[in-house]
Amino acid sequence: MAKESILSRLRSKPEEVADEEGKLLKELMELRVQNAQGQLKETHKIREVRKSIAQLKTLSKEQEEINNND
Repeated sequence: MAKESILSRLRSKPEEVADEEGKLLKELMELRVQNAQGQLKETHKIREVRKSIAQLKTLSKEQEEINNND
């Protein structure tokens, strides 16, 4: 499960969350363009990237709440 290792790595390095989210948003945009042009064969990747972005946003929100409680 590669996704879990990415999330655990980002939990230990919170400064990389925004950078990783930016990369995933760019990838999502590229996938959507390819899909609109009919070039994307693996359409499931759009869903996977959206799920990863949601997980990162949840992670950043958790970290924000932890910082506000301190």
